[in-house]
Formats: sequence, structure tokens, C-alpha cells
Amino acid sequence: MSYSIKDFLKGQGIENAELKKKFFSLLVDLGLCSTAFYLILSLILKKNTYCLLVYVAMFLFLMVLYFVGRFNDTVFMQKRLYFVYCFFMGNVFLPSLYLLGGGIHSGLPLFFMVAGITTILMLDNLLMVIMLLLNFISSMAAFKIDQTHPGLVDSFTQLGDATYIDIGISSIIAGIGIGFFLRHLTKYFDKNQRKASELLNKIEDASKKDPLCGAYNRRYLMEFLGGCIEKVEKGEMETFSIIMFDIDHFKKINDTYGHLTGDDCIKSLTYIFKRSVRNIDIVCRYGGEEFICVLPTAEDTPAFRRAEQIRASVENTQLSTEIDKKVTISGGVAMYRPGMTPEEIIKEADSNLYLAKENGRNQIVWHNGGIPPLCYATYSSDILNPVQNSGRRFSDVTT
Repeated sequence: MSYSIKDFLKGQGIENAELKKKFFSLLVDLGLCSTAFYLILSLILKKNTYCLLVYVAMFLFLMVLYFVGRFNDTVFMQKRLYFVYCFFMGNVFLPSLYLLGGGIHSGLPLFFMVAGITTILMLDNLLMVIMLLLNFISSMAAFKIDQTHPGLVDSFTQLGDATYIDIGISSIIAGIGIGFFLRHLTKYFDKNQRKASELLNKIEDASKKDPLCGAYNRRYLMEFLGGCIEKVEKGEMETFSIIMFDIDHFKKINDTYGHLTGDDCIKSLTYIFKRSVRNIDIVCRYGGEEFICVLPTAEDTPAFRRAEQIRASVENTQLSTEIDKKVTISGGVAMYRPGMTPEEIIKEADSNLYLAKENGRNQIVWHNGGIPPLCYATYSSDILNPVQNSGRRFSDVTT
């Protein structure tokens, strides 16, 4: 399956109006410069008066296009200018210059190729087909006249040894024009490729994030946990821990203050989480009012300390101006052990979170296999019942 440049641009989802405008501006600028140069060259080579008149007419034609394009750059006007340019250059000026400037013995046949490329790039669909057909008829008619009436063409010009100069200069000008266009085309593709890459990165990043609060979503959480497990198995990391948090009485907050206030709580809570963890840690919204923080390289003891710091920070922060009471969270900590799956470590953290809820909320539980035997007696009563134990939190407990 073959693709034109237009198909490629459309396939990339890139609007090609900007490229057409730049290309048209380049064509007019080069046309003005080359026409002025050919006027001088025609005088030096002593070409006939008719040829000079065509160059003058073409120069004035390009000047009109230049100023109209500069002062009226609407899409509608630009499309009209493209059509007028392709029609007159391919069907009037080039065939006339071909016959008056030396025919097949001059360098002008090269510009028929440029005219065809220009038509394909500048016009769309049916207009492009019609213009190409007209260009073909015009060029074939010029070639046929040159073939059947060589004396007529030769009578207009006697280039002699200057033929090689004419062909050489024409080749250089045509090459410069194509070269500049390809240079612009390459820059345009590079620019849009960067834009496309940035857009894809944004889309990929958005696919990993929760749209409400900006925390990572459950899908990315499972991918990240799988990556952590793989690193542990390869010996690149000793272990890791997770903390599952849940907003206490969140349904009551939604019912009392409304879902928008509940959303504000989730956003504020996400901000506290992100501010409280390390750069290598991630914060995920697991679902509803549940969050999971993954702490690579962290064992359960430092993970518990971090969870307790976050819990205390939330307790002392007003998550929403609409709520006149403190909002608290509960949490459960779990550390990865060899052979565990992402689902199993999440289940363990969820079980500990459930214990925290059952035991009065606003606390962190680290229990099922998470507390070293020597620490269990020290931590269990203070951690599971922080309010009942003289209001002490983790910061009051010594290890």
C-alpha cells in the first residue's frame, strides 16, 4: 500500500495547512529571486524580447501573489492562491518559457517536474487530478511543438554555447528549490514528531493517573508491584513495603457535605501523601477512598513510621473548608515476603486496615506477620489501641 506525503500527514493526525503555507511562501520567494536572475541572464544571453516579456509578466504575477498572501492569510484565500499559482505556472508561464527560451535544449524542462510536485503538494483531491491533467496536456503540447517545429523554437532563440550555461543554471535553481523544500519538510516532520511524542507521553501518563486527584491508578499499581517483586527476585532490591489507607467515615462525609466536598478531601489527602513520601515511592488511588503507598527498599518498621507520620499529618490538617470536624484515616502495613504475589501483599495490607477500622479507626495496624516477634509485645497494645493507651501514638513508643 503506497502513501503520499499527504496521506502520511493525515495518518499522523497533523494538520498540513501550515506546511502548505510555508511551502507556498518558499515557492513565491524562490520564484521572485529566480525570475529576477533569469531576467538578467536573458539579457546577458541575448534571448528574444518575447522571452523577456514572459519573465517580466511572471515576476509581476509572483509579486501579486506575495502581497496578497501576506495581507490575507485566511485558509480560503490561501487555497485560491495555491490554485492560481499552480494553474498559471504549469499551464501558461512554463510552456511559454519552454518554447521561447530554447525548448529541449534549455534547462526549462526541469521545471515541469517541479510544477508536478507543486501541484501534488498544494492541491487536494479532484482539483489536484484536474490540474495534473492540465499540466500534462500543456507540457506534452509544448514538447510536441518543439519536436514537430524545431525551426520555430530555434527562431526565437539562438543560445549556441550558452546552452550549457542555461541548463546548468536551471538545474542548480531547480535543485535549490527542491532542497529548500525538503529541508522545510524535514523540520516540519521533526517538529510534529516531537509534538506527537509529547502528546503520547501525556496520554501514557494520563492512562496511569487517577483523573480526580492525580495519584497513580490501580492498573499502574499492579505493574509497579510486579516490577518491585522482579527486582527483589533478581537481587536488585532486598524488599519493599506497602501502606493501605482509608478515609474514616467517608460515606458520612459525602452524605453530609456532598460529593464535591468528598472530592476535595481526596485531593487534599493525595497532596499530603505525595508530600510525605520519598521520590522513589508512589501513591496510588486503589479505589473510592482507599489509597496505597508503595515504598521500595523499605522494611515494615520504617514503613510503619512513615504511615504513622502521614496519619498524624492528616489528623492535624483541615482537608476541606466545608468540613468543621477533623478528617482521619486508618492504615494497614504489609511487607513483601518471598513468594508473595501483588494480590497477596495487598490482601495482607487490607487485612491490617480492616483491623484498624475494627479497633476504632484513626490508627495504623502492622500485625499479620509484619511485626518482628521481639517487637510484638511492645507494639501490639499501643498500636492497636492508641487512644486507650493514654492517648499515645507511635512517636511515643520506643523500639
